[in-house]
Amino acid sequence: MNRFVILGISHKFAPLEVRERLAYSDRRVPMALRTLREAGCDEVAILSTCNRVEVIAFTAEPGARAKILSVLATDHAFAPDYLDKHCYFHRGPEAVTHLLRVAGGLDSLVLGETQVLNQVKRAYLMAQSENATGKALNALFHKAFHVAKRLHHETDISRGQLSISSVAVSYVDRVFEDLHKKTALLIGAGEVGELTLTYLRERNVGRVIIMSRTLERAREVATRFGGDAVPMDLLEDYLPAADIVVSQTSSETPVLNGATFARSQRKRGWSPVLALDLAVPRDIARDAAEVEGVFLYNVDDLEEVVAEHAMARSRELEHCHAIIRQEAAEFVAGFHVLAAGPLITQLRARAEAAKQAELARLAHVLDQLPDAARQEVAAFADRVVNKLLHPHIAALRAEAAHATPEDLRRAARLLGLESEAPAGQPAEQPAAPVQLPVEKSP
Repeated sequence: MNRFVILGISHKFAPLEVRERLAYSDRRVPMALRTLREAGCDEVAILSTCNRVEVIAFTAEPGARAKILSVLATDHAFAPDYLDKHCYFHRGPEAVTHLLRVAGGLDSLVLGETQVLNQVKRAYLMAQSENATGKALNALFHKAFHVAKRLHHETDISRGQLSISSVAVSYVDRVFEDLHKKTALLIGAGEVGELTLTYLRERNVGRVIIMSRTLERAREVATRFGGDAVPMDLLEDYLPAADIVVSQTSSETPVLNGATFARSQRKRGWSPVLALDLAVPRDIARDAAEVEGVFLYNVDDLEEVVAEHAMARSRELEHCHAIIRQEAAEFVAGFHVLAAGPLITQLRARAEAAKQAELARLAHVLDQLPDAARQEVAAFADRVVNKLLHPHIAALRAEAAHATPEDLRRAARLLGLESEAPAGQPAEQPAAPVQLPVEKSP
């Protein structure tokens, strides 16, 4: 069980400037997974969102924390000691519980948000596509999906203001009273951007302009929202028309800065513009906030609004925590039981081989018996083998729920067996299909 480890940073422990430097774009994930496996992670996945970056691994490497930290630091040009100050590390049952909390939205900036579940699914599917997951992480991730479903259906934690998008749009009311004459510009047609646009439409925003990496994608979104699609290279031409700018691209460098907004504001007569930067790394350079009339908010600025709504759902936390404690305990116990699977399989195989050898030795006698008598002898042999094995198998399963890997290795030696898989490795679990979101969410 202690082979499960999670090392990461989140909005709780690391400032935005650290999170945006550590963020992984989709194109960088495959190489990072390969590097982590070379560093000793038997199975590994990377979860990278606007509020967290986590490495979720299954490894026998005793120095897992230092090895994973070294990979992250090297990948993103951090000094390991500096990065370590912002990181948390969980091992064993703590790692299991942490992933269940993350998938269920209990560790999110917006308590109970549901978008993070899609992000966890995406991280898992990307790792699967690179053959970086196996028996252990398959079991853990599917437990996390099951727990998230329970939390969303059995508690009220996900009711009310749920998403980053809904919180972001609440800032609109602080700048504008009436939206029907305002124009919204969406830069990057991802899941969070589209949801933000949905909320703006509900507030009767006037014109909508959509820009994406491809004009085809922009047109697709524009058709659904009744907006205008324009190519990204015309950004400066259309920026002066926008009263609300929502940016959520996967760019690793800012797409807008103070100088860009200053040119736009001169054309606008310095009238107010609300800029919502929902991307990590940030799409809008911080100097944009210094331009007259520009009200710039990024993901860290959402905490103020989040605090206003957290209390309404906090009474559901204990119910959620009880579900997670129960599910985590079941997973830990079940994982240990599954770890005894190879021993039980070998024990049965050895008994079956001995039974077949004895039946073969008596073949000259059995061949002279009627068919019914031969079948009865075979059934008798099966009953004897099963009765002899039953107490040993029951004891193995019972002890495995609390056994350490060394305990299982000791049991194998006492029974004269060699485990087919490292102790602590579960039996294979079938991976249920996971839906992959079209665009990456922050």
